[in-house]
Amino acid sequence: MLAKRGPAVALAFAVLAAAAFGAAAWTATHPPTVDVTDRENVQTAALGVTGRATVTGNGSLHDPGTALDDPVVYPRTAPVLHLTVRTTSANASFERVAQNASLVYTATRSGETFWTRTVPLGAGNATDTTTASTPVSIDTERVRDRLATYRREAGDTGTVDVAVRVTSTYRVAGYAGTLSTSGPLSFGEDWYDVETEGATREHDRAVARTVTVPSTRLVPPWALGGAGVACALAALLVFYWYRAWRTSAPRLAETVHRHRYDEWISTGRVPATSDLPLVETATLEDLVDIAIDAGLRVIHDPDRGRYVVVTPGARYRYDERDESHERDGTE
Repeated sequence: MLAKRGPAVALAFAVLAAAAFGAAAWTATHPPTVDVTDRENVQTAALGVTGRATVTGNGSLHDPGTALDDPVVYPRTAPVLHLTVRTTSANASFERVAQNASLVYTATRSGETFWTRTVPLGAGNATDTTTASTPVSIDTERVRDRLATYRREAGDTGTVDVAVRVTSTYRVAGYAGTLSTSGPLSFGEDWYDVETEGATREHDRAVARTVTVPSTRLVPPWALGGAGVACALAALLVFYWYRAWRTSAPRLAETVHRHRYDEWISTGRVPATSDLPLVETATLEDLVDIAIDAGLRVIHDPDRGRYVVVTPGARYRYDERDESHERDGTE
């Protein structure tokens, strides 16, 4: 196939090489990307409540004067509960902070609130600080008595409960936010307890950017470039092989015909001149056909590189396609 279609094959390889080089250039200048979002100016604010009570009465569990910090339950012998509302920043300082604490009485029936009363406990403000603290105190015996009064008045209408609610409003690093939490204040015969959980809020600024993801390339640019080089070399090799083969192809055809029709060819010396008309054939095969039709033999003159058939009416000649033999142009 290369002998007949060498230029076409070389051109096909050249086109493939150009396509590979173009693809390599495109993938190198257009890498796959992905959009990611970064978080900038991250700020975290947290709100928490701690409790402390000092035993003032006599009891079997604690001596008078014992300070209890956030125990599981507070004994009734430590009736004054000191709460500290604290708002903290994990990063920049607060520009300002406003905190307040209150008692909230609610009456509910079937999960729906039909009465509420808020009693302020205390408030505080701070500026340019990473931690703001506001202390408040609760007289639990007074709250116990008030809660009992509200429950008597509500009767079987619903359930009356009391909770501690704390709120913090702040501004930090350009962000404004509010944190709040509440927990029920529960009473037993000889104890009380307040269950408040902390609250946290995080602020940030989302910034989108595009990043290159080279690992997602199906075929890297260097591989495409290598394929282009291989195709270019193949095109050159095919082209030069075709040129070299084309030069020797006629001579190769003569050799094949020489062996194929050897029985019709005899070696001899052909006179340089003759009065008969000279007819030159295009191929050795054509000359052999003339000899077969005329019932004659082909005379091969190896010194002059010629094949001749002599008939009564003409001389037929085929010259070998070999540049080593000189043509004198006469017969």
